[in-house]
Amino acid sequence: MKGNRRAGARPDFHQLETFLKVAESRSFAEAARQLGVTQPAVSQTIAKLEAVYGGDLFERRRGAPVALTPIGRAILPSAKLLIFTVDQQIHRALATAQSRAGTLRVGFHPALTIGPLNTALSEIRGDRPQVEFHFVEGPSSELYRRLNEQSLDIMFMALQPDVDTGANMRECLWVDALLAALPHEHPLTAKPSIRWSDLSRTEIILRSNQGDLSDYRALAARMGDLPFNCHLHDVSRGTLIEMVRLGMGATLLLATATEPRAGIVYRPIEGENTSISIEAIWPKHDRNPLRHRLLSCVRKHASSHRRITDRQTRD
Repeated sequence: MKGNRRAGARPDFHQLETFLKVAESRSFAEAARQLGVTQPAVSQTIAKLEAVYGGDLFERRRGAPVALTPIGRAILPSAKLLIFTVDQQIHRALATAQSRAGTLRVGFHPALTIGPLNTALSEIRGDRPQVEFHFVEGPSSELYRRLNEQSLDIMFMALQPDVDTGANMRECLWVDALLAALPHEHPLTAKPSIRWSDLSRTEIILRSNQGDLSDYRALAARMGDLPFNCHLHDVSRGTLIEMVRLGMGATLLLATATEPRAGIVYRPIEGENTSISIEAIWPKHDRNPLRHRLLSCVRKHASSHRRITDRQTRD
């Protein structure tokens, strides 16, 4: 039995790893072989560890496998847990560096729930199931506030091009066309495309985004001086489309966010101010590799979602 524990001493990672190798193999010689060192080196390491704990960790009998002493049995579970935890940390750090794991906080405008962003997120989730996403849906002004408060890693915005980027990077990912969603019996469905002046003669329903009027103002500015009959509703995007299907008015959507739906007809809007820039904003000094992966994936899918298909515009 050793003397008293050395005051203030603590085991290091190498000592505990050597202890586990000896405990698992029940042999100093086999532990040395697995660690790629000499048997005297293993003996010296165990002696230092025994000095830390103040007693023998192994019972040594000539010609017999080594066995744990009561002190050795006492520290074995926590030593295993510590080695496992460190190994897991290293594995997760490598996975994060390679964009295979980690956390990404993503903010997005409600108009972008369908389209390139959605497709990119689905691809990443399929390829990298260990990645943990936290999503925030809201108007661009609210997302930008959260980004500057560092509660978001990246945001995707529409309808608010005049934010001051400050300490952030900004990139236009694609330019989307505005479409009018009309009930299938509406007179304007007879036209292959419509103009703002056509819409001024019909009721337009829009989302209010829980009292945030920035989107409404951005759309109203695009309509110019024409008299529009707009009504705001604090409802989801799906409910708004259902209201159109029921004949309660027309609404405006991004081309990439449209899906074929019974009772709904989409028509492109001609003229000026009929396109929307979809942009990403993120902190300049952010080094999150997952953000780079997401941006790359969104860029890839954006080109295939920019055009309005003939079926969407004519059906």
